[in-house]
Amino acid sequence: MTAPLVSARRLSFRYGERDVLREVDLDLQSGRVTILLGPNGSGKSTLIRVLSGVLPSGGGEVLLAGRPPGAYGRREMARLLSVVGQDPPVDFPMTVAAYVGLGRFPHQGLFGGTSAADREEVERALAMTGLDPLRDRALSAISAGERQRATVARAVAQDARVMLLDEPTAFLDIRHRVAFYEIVTRLAGTRGVAALVASHDLTLCAEYGERIVLLSAGAVASQGRPEEVLTPENVRAAYGVAVACDRNPATGAVRVTPLRGAPSG
Repeated sequence: MTAPLVSARRLSFRYGERDVLREVDLDLQSGRVTILLGPNGSGKSTLIRVLSGVLPSGGGEVLLAGRPPGAYGRREMARLLSVVGQDPPVDFPMTVAAYVGLGRFPHQGLFGGTSAADREEVERALAMTGLDPLRDRALSAISAGERQRATVARAVAQDARVMLLDEPTAFLDIRHRVAFYEIVTRLAGTRGVAALVASHDLTLCAEYGERIVLLSAGAVASQGRPEEVLTPENVRAAYGVAVACDRNPATGAVRVTPLRGAPSG
């Protein structure tokens, strides 16, 4: 197996006296979609911020393509890694197409300027995310879900080798959730992108994730293939809810169903 594009070893982080991440080990491989699961407050967002260099590690090591985040300049980092946060933009005074075009910044020269390749990538990202009909609308004039799709489109246009996505489907309906996972899976397969997607949608993640990392109280409770991680015991321990886990008869993927009336804890 080739060296991972992102490697974290014994990664820790504290907010004041509270341990938010505790000795997390994680690898992101080229061409693979990894899903990051865990209840609210388990450390998913903090892990993404530390991996991207937004927050400094409080212990352990992060390597991006073999180098620490601090070894990269701004443009070089943006060519390597793109991040989609939880909150879609609201106050950007620009159109959807112009916002998506911001993703091309790391590929432009010192004096800027949009090339034919830039325009092609923006058109591709708009089409891939179904935003072409909204291209001339102001960001402030579209819905939260549409703004979230614009953020994903910007990351697609950025054409980075690594994508870190923090609950990117939170504002999306089921149609656009499925479309998002199809996009990320396609980018992994055709461009070799290493994707880490933080999510709460256990069953949909099992359909698309090649590997799942389950966080609980800042530590890795389990990681591996979906069928190894998504067990009734693991889900109950992490989320405090009783579930049944079986297989989707159409796809064979793991399916997680909460049990009504079952005791939790």
